[in-house]
This record gives sequence, C-alpha cells and structure tokens, in this order.
Amino acid sequence: MAGKSTIRIKKKSLHKLWIPLLPVWIASLTLAGISIEVFSGAIMPVFILLLFSSICGSFTLYFFIKDFFGNKSLETRATQLEAVHKIIQKAGKSLELRETLDTITEVTVEVTGVRGCSIKLFDPETGTMRVRSIAGLRRKVSDLSVDVAENIYHRGLVNGHPVFVEDALKKDFPELDDEMESLICVPLRIENKPLGALCVYGEKGEQLSSDMTDFLASLGELVTLSIANATVFESLKKLDQAKTWFLLKASHELKSPLSAIRSIARTLVDEYIGKLNEKQKEMLLRIDHRAKALSEIVNDLITLVKDRAEISFSEREKVNLYDIVADSVEFYHSRAEEKGIALEIICPGKESVIYGRREGLESIITNLLSNAIKYTDRGGKITLRMIEEGDQVVIEVSDTGIGIPEKEQQKMFSEFFRASNAKQITEAGTGLGLAIVKANVDRNGGKIEFTSKEGKGTTFRVTLKRIGK
Repeated sequence: MAGKSTIRIKKKSLHKLWIPLLPVWIASLTLAGISIEVFSGAIMPVFILLLFSSICGSFTLYFFIKDFFGNKSLETRATQLEAVHKIIQKAGKSLELRETLDTITEVTVEVTGVRGCSIKLFDPETGTMRVRSIAGLRRKVSDLSVDVAENIYHRGLVNGHPVFVEDALKKDFPELDDEMESLICVPLRIENKPLGALCVYGEKGEQLSSDMTDFLASLGELVTLSIANATVFESLKKLDQAKTWFLLKASHELKSPLSAIRSIARTLVDEYIGKLNEKQKEMLLRIDHRAKALSEIVNDLITLVKDRAEISFSEREKVNLYDIVADSVEFYHSRAEEKGIALEIICPGKESVIYGRREGLESIITNLLSNAIKYTDRGGKITLRMIEEGDQVVIEVSDTGIGIPEKEQQKMFSEFFRASNAKQITEAGTGLGLAIVKANVDRNGGKIEFTSKEGKGTTFRVTLKRIGK
C-alpha cells in the first residue's frame, strides 16, 4: 500500500509544475533584456541568460500543454463515465425490450449532444438489419430495414467492424433525414454472434469526432447486456403466456366432456333407462365422484389462468366489500353448522367501498372461508373480521383448524401445493385455491399475508385500498 501512495504523490508533484516555472521564465527573459543593454560587449553572459530563458520557456510550455490536455482528457473521460452511468440507471428501470431500447437511444442523444441515435437489431433468418428504436430523427422505425448482403456498411457491422461515414447516403442508411450527413455505428455482439448496431448521427456540416467511436464501443457492451436481459425476459413472458393459453384451452376442452360424463352417470344411477343392481350403482357413483373431483380441478384451472391472462367477466367498479362478505358468510353458514363449527362475522359498519372486480373479490372471500371450514375440526371456530385502517380495509379470516407446518408455509401460494397435514385429512383438493386468492389480491392492488401454527389454527390477512368517504 505504501508503494502505491508514493507513486501517487510523485505523479501529483508534477501536476501544474508550469505555474512556478512561469515567473522564472519571465524573470530570465527580463534579465536577458537588461544584460543586452548592460553587457553589450560581452557575449557569454547574454548567451547563458538566453539559453537559461529558452530552457525555462521550453519546460514551462511542455508542462502547460501536458497539464491542459491531461485535464481535458480526464474531463472527457469523467463526462463519458457520467453519461454511461445515466444510461445504465435509466435503462435498468425496465426489462421490457421496447422500453429499454427507447430509453437507451433517448438518453444517448441527451448525454452526448448528437443529432440522433438508433439501435438496429439483426435478424439472421431474413438477413436484414432493422431499426428497432430511434431518437432525434424524424423517421418511423416500421419501414427502416436493410438487406445486409447488399450493403457493405451493414455487412461490416455484422462482421464486427465499426463504421464511420462522413457523407452517408439514404440508400445505405434509410433512417437518415435531410439534416444529417455523418454517422458512427458500432457493432453489438453477444458470444461472437451479431446482435445489431448502435448508431449516432451528426448534423449536416458538423462532423462527428472519431473519439466518439471508443465511447460508443464501451457503451455498446452495456447496451448488449441490457438487450440480452430484456430479450430473455421477453422470451420468458412469451413462454408463460403460451403455458397460460394452453391451460385455458385444455381446461375448456375438458369441461364439456366431464359435464357429459356426470350427466350420463346420474341418469343411469336414477334408473331412467332401466333397473340397476347395487354393484352397478356403486360403480356409477364412483365414476360420478371422480368426474366431480376432476371438474373441480378444471374449474380452478380456468379461474387461475383466466386471471393470469387478464381475462375477466367483470370490470373494475365501486364495490361495497361488506355486501360480498355478508353474502359469503350466509352461503357458508349452513356448511359450517353441518360440521359443528361456529362462524362469526365482525364488521365495524355496513359499508366499506373499494374500487375493484367483484368477481375476483368474491373469489378471495369464498376460497378463504371454504379452506377454513374444510380444515377445521368439529367444535372449532372461524372468525371473519373487517377492519378499516386509514384508507385501507383489512379482511381477516381466522380459524382454530389444523394449521400449516412451519417448514411448508413458504410454499402456500404455489400452484398445486397442499400441506402434508391437509392431505392426511382428505385426498380431494387441487392445491389451487390459495394461488387463485393471491392472483386476485394482486389484481385488485392489495396484499395478503398469514400467520399459522400447526395444530392451533391459521389467520389470513388481506389488505385492500378503499375509497374515502
């Protein structure tokens, strides 16, 4: 560490050395002028003073130039680093490809002062380089593409060579407008494969500096990383959408046959077609029971993927949450009584209005109550509370049921997951109920949390934003 400090001090000691040399140089020039007058007949003193003055002047000029251009270089580098930081900061706020590209081009124009900037992406299937984002130029990106095979400049970019053109033509760069003539493009590559190009454009009559190429090359590496991340995100989104639509299609295709199976089974059990013996009835009832369980899974899948695909049969509207809670409690009251479970509702009033989707809000309450009744033993108690806290309303569903094992609690909102003690009570269940609840809470701009202790019970707490009175 001491060695590094010494080096730094030595470098610093040469900094602005021209300042103390300047008065020495001026003084030596003055003495030389005086000596010419005083020692007009003596050549040697005058020669020595003039030589000394020349040496001082040379060193003064040398250190002045070095210091001046050194500071300029540092200032330029600092400006470039600041520009790169600003681009990273703004581009990193989104993983959407289009937003990322637009942010990079806009901020590049802002921090570099160029006339315009564009990002082009290479399509290996069509062999074209297409402008995907543009800033500062009066052109639309929809029709700006170049066949790489027929364009020497873009062929060079694909092969990894930067392009610096002083008199660019529209046939080579269709994104140009009448106010530009110079441009610099640097290739964007990932794993030695062409990804595209980052280009900046200068005003007509104003040539871009060749130093800009080095800056753009450094920026290009960061742009490549941002594009790669955004591309992966886009691919994952498309994959998730494909999975969602497949589940939605498959679920709908299964729903009709299952309904037909149940309908036929009930028709046969009720002996509308003919008499059945006990064994035949038992087998048909088992078919109906299994078809019913599968129908429940299909219905839950439809509910879940419909929310994922942002499909809803109800629009956002003003909803009195108290009415939904009261209707749900009334619906499940008889089921709770059959199991000998006390069901209590505690509300501060009869009105708590929020802005949301009625269908989703009903699903939240019914799923939580249904689970509480299913996993609470006879003689237990379920309490539903509505609490208003400032501009929020909180719904709490507490039970004295089986609780959730501590090690499994982090998985409770995962699709198809059921706690181990829940499986011991009943095999029936899709493991989608809480995933549906979470999806609906998210869609209504709320949050859900829970506390649970195995063998003691569980409390779910849903917080939603309400409309002020």
